[in-house]
Amino acid sequence: MRVEELLGIPELRLALLAGTEGPGREVRGVYPANLPGSGRELAAGELVVVGAAGCGEDPARFVRVLAGGGAAAMVVLGDVPHALVEACGRAGLPLFLAPRALAYDRIAAVVAARVGAERALGAERLLRRQRGLIAAVAEGADTQDLVDLLASELGAACRVVSPAGRVLAAAGPMSGAAEIARAALAAERLPVVVGGNTVFALGRGPALVGYLVCAGDRTADPALAQSTDLLVLAGARRAERLTAERAHAWELVDLVESGAEPAEVRARLAAAGVAAEAVPIVCCSAGEAADAVTGRLVEDLIEHVLAADPAARWVVAHGKEESVVFASAGPGGAGRIARALERAARWWEPLLGRERVAVGIGGTSPTWGTALAEARGARDLAWARPGRLAVAAGHEIDAYPALLAAVPERVRAVFADRVLGGLRGYDAEHGTDLVGTLAAFLAVNGSWQRCAAMLRVHVSTLHQRMGRVRDLTGRDLFSARDRVDLLLALESVRPAGTGADS
Repeated sequence: MRVEELLGIPELRLALLAGTEGPGREVRGVYPANLPGSGRELAAGELVVVGAAGCGEDPARFVRVLAGGGAAAMVVLGDVPHALVEACGRAGLPLFLAPRALAYDRIAAVVAARVGAERALGAERLLRRQRGLIAAVAEGADTQDLVDLLASELGAACRVVSPAGRVLAAAGPMSGAAEIARAALAAERLPVVVGGNTVFALGRGPALVGYLVCAGDRTADPALAQSTDLLVLAGARRAERLTAERAHAWELVDLVESGAEPAEVRARLAAAGVAAEAVPIVCCSAGEAADAVTGRLVEDLIEHVLAADPAARWVVAHGKEESVVFASAGPGGAGRIARALERAARWWEPLLGRERVAVGIGGTSPTWGTALAEARGARDLAWARPGRLAVAAGHEIDAYPALLAAVPERVRAVFADRVLGGLRGYDAEHGTDLVGTLAAFLAVNGSWQRCAAMLRVHVSTLHQRMGRVRDLTGRDLFSARDRVDLLLALESVRPAGTGADS
């Protein structure tokens, strides 16, 4: 029973005095507070009934105690102090005035009868809901069928989302699926209310397959927790089918690696739904000490990003040590996918444990074989980057920073110290910035005029500084080979995986 329904009970004849924002609260019982502080403790959701003198000399403190204990509302028998009305208004606790002749026993009996009747009706509805869901599963209903049925029974929007927030089934409007999934992953326990929606886990631990999201606060609905088991059961058929399909799809990887004719590869991919004439896009992911949940999450992130492109089509292949996604998309698809995955990685990485996952994207090669090799090379580049979820694209392999990123950090540091150690020492001792001057000189391809303008110094001053750089490094600034040494030394002191324009 809701607080607002108290006003409609003719036997009670209650009048609402304060706390008009709380009528939607649920009333679960009645608590006698004629003697505050004595007897049993207040339970959340109880209607507190008190005499005019029962709130003591400090009504504000009395109201704070009741609100902190989760009281649904308060009924006062007799005169109501003005301080009590103000305190209830501030606390948002609904306050009712009852006629003087109305006894506590009568209020308790009427409310208990209403609550009991609603509980019986609620139990009947829950039983009917469960029977309907069980019958639907037995008849072969899929996840969408169950979500439709559940939303109809609850009279509220419901959806099932994947661990990365991809909508798998939906009934009714609801937004922010990715944000909801991320909050659920970060929560200490489920169910949890996120943005006005209640989130239940579908599966436990390594068996987590997604979340059931229902509009409103439904944490007190015990049958919904049981409904999640039925949703997992209904989704198990789809999961088994996907697992089998993706294991079978590894034959595509074997076919591409074997050097089969491009026409044969295109025909097999077209049969799997990937546009044969599209520019090949391949995503490769692999984990280091990553559990099954993390592996599925990353794979799900890739599919989530692809699903955002209406033109995208893809097939996922599972191997023993990696997952490979063959995809086609609209113009510039590989670049969009790489940028979206990089954003997703930054968003989700803080929620991962100690495990590491690397993702590589290949999309600049003319054939599926070279695109696969490009994606794996990009994934190796991602491994060299910091972070637990790293992403790299194939086009990054075309530049020297990609080669440096694959060199161990200690080796890069030693190389940089051998080449730039003299400059660093001189700068530290004299408060100069010869290292910065060298970087500026190389950035403008050795143009004296442009470099002097950039540093806002005279060209003769720049010549003096660069002469000092030559003496301290032993490198000839007019030698292409020596310039490469200096450039690589400067890049070696940057964080792994970043370049001069980062």
